[in-house]
Amino acid sequence: MCYADTLTNNDGTATAFCCCGWSADHAAPEAADADAERHQTAAAESTLAA
Repeated sequence: MCYADTLTNNDGTATAFCCCGWSADHAAPEAADADAERHQTAAAESTLAA
């Protein structure tokens, strides 16, 4: 199961990341939050489908 979270950087950008090794940089914290949620939901759905 994936546990995604975000980190706001000093320059105002944000990084979405996960314990599985996935990460993505974003221009705004809101975008990183949405991406982290999508990643975690997609991983959960994949696990349920298996």
